[in-house]
Amino acid sequence: MVQFQQGVSVVLRQCVTYTTIISLSTLSVACGSIQAQNNPRDAPVQTEVATSSRVVALGKLVPEGDVIKISVVNAQDSRVNQILVKEGDFVKANQVIAILQGQNKAEQQLRDAQANVIIKRSQLLKIQQGDFKQGEIAAQRAAITELEARLRTETKQREATIAQAQATIRNTQLQYQRYVTLAHQGAIKRSELDDAQEKFDRAKAVLSQNKAELDNTTSTVQAQLAKEKANLKRLQEVRPVDVEIAKAELEQAQIQVEQQKAQLEDSQVRVPVAGQILRLNTRVGEQVNTQEGIAELGQTKQMYAIAEVYETDIVKVRLGQQAIINSEYGGFSGDIRGKVDQIGLQIGKTRLNQDQNNPTNDVNARVVEVKIRIHPEDTSKVAALTGMQVRVKIDVAAS
Repeated sequence: MVQFQQGVSVVLRQCVTYTTIISLSTLSVACGSIQAQNNPRDAPVQTEVATSSRVVALGKLVPEGDVIKISVVNAQDSRVNQILVKEGDFVKANQVIAILQGQNKAEQQLRDAQANVIIKRSQLLKIQQGDFKQGEIAAQRAAITELEARLRTETKQREATIAQAQATIRNTQLQYQRYVTLAHQGAIKRSELDDAQEKFDRAKAVLSQNKAELDNTTSTVQAQLAKEKANLKRLQEVRPVDVEIAKAELEQAQIQVEQQKAQLEDSQVRVPVAGQILRLNTRVGEQVNTQEGIAELGQTKQMYAIAEVYETDIVKVRLGQQAIINSEYGGFSGDIRGKVDQIGLQIGKTRLNQDQNNPTNDVNARVVEVKIRIHPEDTSKVAALTGMQVRVKIDVAAS
């Protein structure tokens, strides 16, 4: 009896198992039928199954060194007077691409400063050679010559006056001596003798005065001559302090030239590196765009793809790994190739996958930027597509 009951139990369990299998099979067939109705054969879903041998990431195309925005100091106070390039032009390093207002004034100020340097350099040379005060020296020499002539003239005049006074003395002396003799003889009055003596004394006084005037004139003019000759010597000598002052003035003039060159340079907009003008953000007569600058420059002869690799996949990525790149939205046909050239050192939020309306996008995804250097033969295909969004597939199997 017990054996019969055990047999019945086994049979019942097998029946339940078979029933479950049949039910699951029926459900699978039904689901397959429904799926077949919702997905017609003429529109199969394109899916990409991530494998461990490939890392897939969104990216964008950029030129070597990324896009460079060309701006100027004090952009908010600057206006463009002339644009010398157009979009698509290739430029050389340090080439002027735009002229700001005020260049003419800056050029004139530079010319004035350069002329001042020439003047200051000439003045220094004259001082060093003792020729700086030639005008003053000539005037000083003329003054000395005039004094010497005056001394000679006045000396002659005084000497002539003295000679005349001496002659007068001789005459009055002879007359006085004759009157003395006559007075002893009683031939003349006493008053006549006194008059003769007075004339003699007066003549002697005049002679003494003339001699004193000669001495005074001589000493005065000679003192003036000595002073003027000392001034001439001072003017002729090269004093170290004069040289130092002239050097300082020359240096100051040269500094002004450099300052004017800097101001002129500020009125000229130059590119830092060779590349291609991708976009002009400011037009002639407009104030310089403070956000975007005057122009955007890119070294498009070598293009890169910046891929945003999820932080969970970055451990698989290595330098030198090959990558396949294609356009996310059909901007170019086919694939282009490159290799991993640089791996970022920071993890941040994605900047490409920012569509808030797409529920499948994770705008808070943590990614690392990986630079893919596009092969030279493919660079020309995308040189004009800076900023285009692409899909990058990095082959990590070979690492």
